[in-house]
Formats: sequence, structure tokens, C-alpha cells
Amino acid sequence: MRTSHVGSFPLEDSIDNIKKILVDLWEIGLDAPPYPQLRSFIDIYLEPLVKEKILISKNGFYFVKDLKDIENIIDHKPHIPEAEYTIKYIRENKLGFKWLRAPVTGVFTLASRIYVQRDISMGLTATLINKPEYLDSIIKYVRNHLEYLKGLGYNILFVDEPTLGVIVGKRRILYGYNEDIIRDIYDELFYDLGEENGIHVCGRISPKLFEILTTTKRIKYFNFEFHDNPRNIESIDKSLLVENNKYIAPGVASAKKPVVESVQEIMNVLKKLIEKIDYRIDLVSADCGFGGLIDETNDPAKSYNIGLEKLKNIVKAVKIIKEAS
Repeated sequence: MRTSHVGSFPLEDSIDNIKKILVDLWEIGLDAPPYPQLRSFIDIYLEPLVKEKILISKNGFYFVKDLKDIENIIDHKPHIPEAEYTIKYIRENKLGFKWLRAPVTGVFTLASRIYVQRDISMGLTATLINKPEYLDSIIKYVRNHLEYLKGLGYNILFVDEPTLGVIVGKRRILYGYNEDIIRDIYDELFYDLGEENGIHVCGRISPKLFEILTTTKRIKYFNFEFHDNPRNIESIDKSLLVENNKYIAPGVASAKKPVVESVQEIMNVLKKLIEKIDYRIDLVSADCGFGGLIDETNDPAKSYNIGLEKLKNIVKAVKIIKEAS
């Protein structure tokens, strides 16, 4: 049972802050840190397409000029400076992390942020998510980044898909998708990339979404929220985890509330999960990244320290549970 983090931190984007975060995560004993995301997890992946004039950025939204241009994104050569610097700094300073997590923004989430119509008030229907026939290029784009990060030295690959929980509800799957299409997308993404692959989905998880994901071939870890969304445990089916050799990577501390959960509170969340699924648990984290904590405190340093203390208590709680098991 390892500890990890989803990706973002509420600090200004700088080399010095990347260094600080990596040293802090090493000192608190986090097992599988990500490259620190100090920029929006959307901007990291879509800004390069603006520079290549495939997308237009306006008022924080991304638009495609011509749908045919989407096909050109598969020729883009991935380059994430913070991910490359993380590897360099860890090696030069001999931070002995055995595992490194690569968070990559997922297919549905990127598609949901690329508008094909100017009227953004139409919501997701105005985005590429409503054009399934153009999704192949996005799949290849995400796949290229997974291959790139694995080549850098990241050995746990995650796609972050907050939009997926919106598309797959209790009864319906929206925008022309179905269970097989969703499974095929993730199987294509992770084909031949090893076994340490996962997906992070925010918010409420329906039993239907859980069943779809657990019956994919190549996703092993499911990172869901269990602190701020405790009812997610109702959607978890132990038999599906066992039958398909899958694991829950639970979020056990809030990523929204600027309050440090006690070790006992974190342990209580974990114990409920253990009662439900035994020890099919790995890569324990907070519910989500900590970028949003800045909205609550308006103080980057304070928000960061709160997030770090949350992770420190997660490490302590997991250690106690492991020693008792």
C-alpha cells in the first residue's frame, strides 16, 4: 500500500517551487510523487497547440478554427518542462523515489475544453466531446504524452478524467458514447505501456462507471474521492476488483477544504474501504490535487503548507495500517 498525490500544488510556477515540492515530498516519505503541476492541467496540454496555431485561446477558453486541424495534433512532439526538470532534479540530488507518477490529462477532459462553436453558453455540447468522430486524434495525442513520460522515467502512468463522471451517469452515457467505446479508448491509450496504469476521476462515481472501468484490460488503479464523496464507496464492487485484478487508489483527505485532517480521520476512511474490499488498496492520496486550495485561503504559502500536512498525515495513517495488518 503506497502513498501518492494527484498532481497539482497551489504555488507559483517556478523552478524553485518544483525543487521545494520534490524535497518536501521526499522528506515526508511520499512513495510515488507526481511531477508537480503548478500550471493548469488543461493549459499544460492545450497551450502548445495554441503556439502551433491549431487552437485559439481567448479569455481562458480554447477554440478550434477548423475541425480538420484537429488531425494535426498527432504530429505534435510532447514537451512538458516541469516533467523533464523533475526527473533531472531527482537524479542530480539523489532523491531515492522508487516510483514516479505521471499525471496526463485524459481524452474526454481535453475534448471537453476544446470548443468547436463560439457560444460557450452551450456547455459541453459546444465542445469536441460532442464530436466523437474526431476523438481519434485526441486519443493519439494523449497516448503520445504517456509514451513520452514513460520514456523520461515515470513508471506509474495516470490519466486525469474529471469529465468522465459527467458523461457516464447512473443510467445513461451521454454524447453518443457507450461502454465499449469507453473501454476501447483506455485500452488503446495504455496498450504496451506496462501494468502500473491508473485513472483519476473526480466527484461522484456511478456503479455503471465503476463497472466500465474495472472491465478495461489495462487500467489497474482507480483514483476516486472518498473523503468529500463518501458515498462513492457504495459504487465499489469488490467482486469486480478481484475478478479483474484491479485496485482502488483512494482519496482520503479533502482537496477543497483548507483544514488538515487528523491521522485518525484519514484512517477511518481507509478502514471503511478495507471493510468493503479488504486490502485491494494502493497509491493512497487526497481526493484530488491541491491547486484549488488557493481559492479558499488566497495565500499560496498557507495553502501549500496545508496540502503538505494533509499528505504527511496520509503517509502516517498508511504506515500505521500497514504495521497493524
